[in-house]
Amino acid sequence: MAGLLACLGVALGGCGATSKEVAVQNAKPGDLLVEADGSRVELVRAFTPGIANGLHKGVVKITSDAQDAKKQMYEVTAICSVKGEPGWQAYDNIYGDPISDLNAKRTFPVKGRWQFLFHYDGRTEKTGSLESSAWVSRLKDNLCRKGDFDDT
Repeated sequence: MAGLLACLGVALGGCGATSKEVAVQNAKPGDLLVEADGSRVELVRAFTPGIANGLHKGVVKITSDAQDAKKQMYEVTAICSVKGEPGWQAYDNIYGDPISDLNAKRTFPVKGRWQFLFHYDGRTEKTGSLESSAWVSRLKDNLCRKGDFDDT
């Protein structure tokens, strides 16, 4: 009986545990890609691999732990570069378009589009309506397999 209670305690304790981030190459819809500064980024639709350095039109859902608990989906593209390689840009590029329906046809330009260029010299250029947030940089690292997500 004591063993059964111990197992039950471990199982119930696990229910409150936070999810672990999953590298994009191993992620399935519903998996947590990034957790940073009270925001969670979950994969909704898998990214399509593009040219050697791109992941295109994946959909992620951002959930904030703030009092208003906002949720927003974005169709995201990341164009990743390789530092020091001739002919490659000296920055990683990530941009997204807010969406509310996965199946809706999108027209361009999209109102609310945002873009970040993460330069290798430490500068970050931002355009669009999204405020700088730790989840953007962390998502870029996951999509570009850098930082904690470097698997080389």
